[in-house]
Amino acid sequence: MGSCARLLLLWGCSAVAAGLSGVAGVSSRCEKACNPRMGNLALGRKLWADTTCGQNATELYCSYSENTDLTCRQPKCDKCNAAQPHLAHLPAAMADSSFRFPRTWWQSAEDVHREKIQLDLEAEFYFTHLIMVFKSPRPAAMVLDRSQDFGKTWKPYKYFATNCSATFGLEDDVVKKGAICTSRYSNPFPCTGGEVIFRALSLPYDVENPYSAKAQEQLKITNLRVQLLKRQSCPCQRNDLNAKLQHFTHYAIYDFIVKGSCFCNGHADQCVPIDGFRPVKAPGTFHVQLNCQSMGLSLHICTHWPSALPSSTCCPLPSHYGPAEAAGVQYSYPLSGIATAFHPDLAAIAFARVILMGPCGQGTPKYHPGVTKPTRESPTVTR
Repeated sequence: MGSCARLLLLWGCSAVAAGLSGVAGVSSRCEKACNPRMGNLALGRKLWADTTCGQNATELYCSYSENTDLTCRQPKCDKCNAAQPHLAHLPAAMADSSFRFPRTWWQSAEDVHREKIQLDLEAEFYFTHLIMVFKSPRPAAMVLDRSQDFGKTWKPYKYFATNCSATFGLEDDVVKKGAICTSRYSNPFPCTGGEVIFRALSLPYDVENPYSAKAQEQLKITNLRVQLLKRQSCPCQRNDLNAKLQHFTHYAIYDFIVKGSCFCNGHADQCVPIDGFRPVKAPGTFHVQLNCQSMGLSLHICTHWPSALPSSTCCPLPSHYGPAEAAGVQYSYPLSGIATAFHPDLAAIAFARVILMGPCGQGTPKYHPGVTKPTRESPTVTR
């Protein structure tokens, strides 16, 4: 996908640096105010797609790109074969490291009109935002769905279309703020490298209190699905009389980044794998450690710290934090007005109104229920 700078404002420098550092060891003490870091939930897990380029035999495909001034380059053609590693473009390529493997991608079979991509999680996770980077032109129509019951039922998060009313009979959020459909990510330009971004707590799901039951309900997922419903061709293709249409009729995606975390409701800053979980480590993919301080969150069960730890180890939980959800462990705290000063996570500020709290510190922004932006207050630390 390119350099870190491209996603810097989306992820926050701290989140990117944390993910690339590959923390070798995890402290046994709660040093992050009892909250796990955010990361890419797709790392270490299997992404599913309906088809793959060259899954039955070698296929020829072509693609366009543009110069910086948006003038069209000549198309490039190549072959794909899912059985040959150097020609394969498997779904796993969407979930490898965008920084270590920026030019790997998944590609559908040729002449596919509809396609489905799905991520299945082994437990409930918090989902904050999705970033998709396309190698082919972005779809003219697609739907992002989520399940909270391991795929038994599905509910749409967002509709995407060049024309929301004609395609889905819905209003466009470009015209009506808060509409469930948008046209802002459906332009065929750029023909490669176009992004689709979804924030789980953006309108119409925006809430004043990100810790409320409504917000929690919006963020929890067990499965995430993208339905690609209508292809669109690169505008360069219309000007190329020699182009063979059948070689351009596919979907292709560089990156499928699902940002989120396991959730402990403020009671722990790292998690352990659930029984039976085995991370995916396919050839050519980047696999990270199984801890919430890495970019790959292959974990869920919260780790709780003994009460014998000194009080300075963890910051007090805010009044709106509920019980932790862990196997055989249920901790709850009285809903009294506890105020806690902390460093909010940069990525969470941008996408989730600070779901995850950072380390306590003096003179840092302070959040309270119902407050949506940090305010600078006099140095205060509540322990």
